[in-house]
Amino acid sequence: MVMNPDPRPGRWLLPLVILGMMAFTYVFVQNLPAADGETQDIGANGVDAQTTTTTAVTATTTTVTTPAAVLSPETQDYLNQVATAETELLAFQAEMADINGRWDAEPRTLEYADGEALLTDLASRMGTWATNLGAIVPPVTLTDAHGVLTGTAQAAADSATDVLTGFTGPDREPRITALGEFDVAVTAFTAAADDVELRATTTGS
Repeated sequence: MVMNPDPRPGRWLLPLVILGMMAFTYVFVQNLPAADGETQDIGANGVDAQTTTTTAVTATTTTVTTPAAVLSPETQDYLNQVATAETELLAFQAEMADINGRWDAEPRTLEYADGEALLTDLASRMGTWATNLGAIVPPVTLTDAHGVLTGTAQAAADSATDVLTGFTGPDREPRITALGEFDVAVTAFTAAADDVELRATTTGS
């Protein structure tokens, strides 16, 4: 008779049964379909967290246009005369540059006698131009600005005369210097004319 080495063979059945049940449950749970549901945001205290919506506010910029000052007929007439004088001066400047450019060209394209005659005529016309501008009576509020304007006009006329003097002299340096002073005076005149217009349109004279 063979002896059973394990006197209680049934004691291994229960652990095997439990193990089998656990394996079956795991497989069953893994094969279950996922449940559809809404995701809820739960706060730390178990209450639904509220959703905060931020609305952007667009800033609106309003541009305020200041109406132009109303000018009196006298002031407008004065500004027209200043504008005409400025246009004439710029034409004088172009003429001055042409005469001296032809004289300084290589080869020279202007005879001495012709250059002297042209510069003499130009200096004379600019002298008359400056005198006529000085005779204009400005509005009272623009008296100071008009004084600056006529001062730059006279400086331009004087420089034109200096260019003529330099042209007839033995050396070219005085003429070149006078040309530079002439251009500076023209620039100063245009700046003074702009200032006159600005003051008039600002004050509404």
